Amino acid sequence: MLLPRVTYTSLFWCIMGPLIRQVCLSTFLIFFIACSSVADMQLVVPPDPVVTSAGHDVILPCHLSPQTSAVDMEIRWFKEGEFANPLYLYDGGKVTERKGYEGRVSVFTQELEKGNISLLLNNVMASERGSYKCQASYLDWIQELPVVLQVKQQGSVPRISMRKHHRVFIQLSCSSENWYPEPDMLWTDSSGKEITSAETERPKQKEGGVLYSITSHMRIRNDQLEGVTCVVMSEYQGTKMESTLQMTEEFYMSSLPDRVYISAFVIPVFLGLLCITASVLSLFHQRRVVREKLKPLDDMNTKLKAMDQDLIKKTEELTYKDKLMGITETIPDSVWSLMVDHAVDVTFDPDTAHVKLSLSDDNRRLKFGEFKEKKDCENIKEKCKDTKHKFKFNQCVLGMEGYEKGTHYWEVDLGKKSQWSVGIAQDTEKRDNIQMYPENGFWSICYKDGELKTVEQSSTFLPIELKPEKLGVFMDYERGQITFFNVEKKCHIHSFYGMFTKKLYPFFGPLIDCKEELKISPVVQRDKPSTSENC
Repeated sequence: MLLPRVTYTSLFWCIMGPLIRQVCLSTFLIFFIACSSVADMQLVVPPDPVVTSAGHDVILPCHLSPQTSAVDMEIRWFKEGEFANPLYLYDGGKVTERKGYEGRVSVFTQELEKGNISLLLNNVMASERGSYKCQASYLDWIQELPVVLQVKQQGSVPRISMRKHHRVFIQLSCSSENWYPEPDMLWTDSSGKEITSAETERPKQKEGGVLYSITSHMRIRNDQLEGVTCVVMSEYQGTKMESTLQMTEEFYMSSLPDRVYISAFVIPVFLGLLCITASVLSLFHQRRVVREKLKPLDDMNTKLKAMDQDLIKKTEELTYKDKLMGITETIPDSVWSLMVDHAVDVTFDPDTAHVKLSLSDDNRRLKFGEFKEKKDCENIKEKCKDTKHKFKFNQCVLGMEGYEKGTHYWEVDLGKKSQWSVGIAQDTEKRDNIQMYPENGFWSICYKDGELKTVEQSSTFLPIELKPEKLGVFMDYERGQITFFNVEKKCHIHSFYGMFTKKLYPFFGPLIDCKEELKISPVVQRDKPSTSENC
């Protein structure tokens, strides 16, 4: 028989009701106790200032009472009036240290569980004295209390010096530096009695500094043949330093009557000047004699100087070459062989050649010059009929094959030519009245008037020692890289980098003053290590 639904509900509350009330009551009690515990917490700091010496480590005490964990609290230590720029900030495990205090401030993380939030300050400086605030906060509870730090520093040993030496008295000066706080200074005689006639200046601080220096002056008559002591002390530190000056009769020997004093000074000075004058005259005479004897050697001296200048110049040249040797190293044979494996057969495309460029029958050699053969002159109209793809203004020619993917390598025999321009050109309909720069689809280097450089708007001048007789050209289409090599020396000359979107062709341009042949050189696979000199 099934019980009514109301009966099940009543049965549930009869069984679970007391348990639910107990859980709610426990939760309320825990929350109430936690809030009461936080509300009863207080910070405890020492009532007296914390005293330390400059250069030492110091602890600024601060803890929670009753003992309560501070692991989940925000702990802030800051100088009074600088709340927004704390020395040390602990916020739930995240630590922030003020600039200038990195690595010098910390709390005892293992003591946070016990409510110890004291600050450890390492290598204290005198300028760091003052009032610091210890602040702790949790939920809606926050409290802060001040901790006063006093820093003391013991200065230098007092230094006694003679300020003025008169016939009848001597004025002494005593000074000491780098004290904090302000020190006192006094003089005592040999019996330890204070000399009250001394004049002590007020301690001074350097501009922008915190440390004090102090100076005192006193006079001693020549009949007071006794020692004096300069004492500098700090009542706050409970320290004292002193220096003693012992005096004898010889100390006053310079206090003779004025005439004796002047005579004793003037006569030696006069004799000294007389000796110096005689020495200078003798030196001039000897120099004149020596100069006359060495006159025939003047020409030799001039030649030696010229040789020195020449030697310096050659040394600088050798130094430059040594630096160049260090910058450009020979490419390893293994790497060179990998590059040569991508060699392609390149020939000139006569349909693109300027009319003043003469090509060989196999289209592997060219030179700059007019057509000389009569039959060529007769058929010049027929040969130049299709000028759509020819270079009309620039004396250039492209390779027969173009490349729009992959890696390719070829070599050009330049010999000892004085003028040339070689590189890679992008397939373009416009080939004249255009600057042959990389931004227009031409990447090349040239040699002209004794200078090796890149062909671009702002040319890069390359070391002339890298000038090749045989030039290697390497192209990686996908990586956008065009690189030139000195084949004989197997070293890198220059690289261009970019992004290619059109077909690329080998590019050749013997300049107008070049009458020698420019040749496509077959690529030879080198199996044996090269013995060529380094670049």
